[in-house]
Amino acid sequence: MNDPKLIDELLKDFPDLATPQEVGDLLRVGMVTINKWIRAGHIPAIRAGLRVNRIPKKQLRDFLLNADEMKDPEADEALGKEKDSD
Repeated sequence: MNDPKLIDELLKDFPDLATPQEVGDLLRVGMVTINKWIRAGHIPAIRAGLRVNRIPKKQLRDFLLNADEMKDPEADEALGKEKDSD
């Protein structure tokens, strides 16, 4: 689990409902990654239209608290392939 105090400091001036772009900018990842995390259910988002998502600050905080424990199936698959080729 990540440090709650550091996460609270990071999100101090962040909007209560953020766009995926704002979250991507904060985390320094692309929109493809943010949308992938939303689709996978890692970051809960509110759908406000066909192409409009908003991410509540509380859910983003919860995600960041536990992000270091998140599994990445693509990375696990790549590691499995490397082991097979050894």
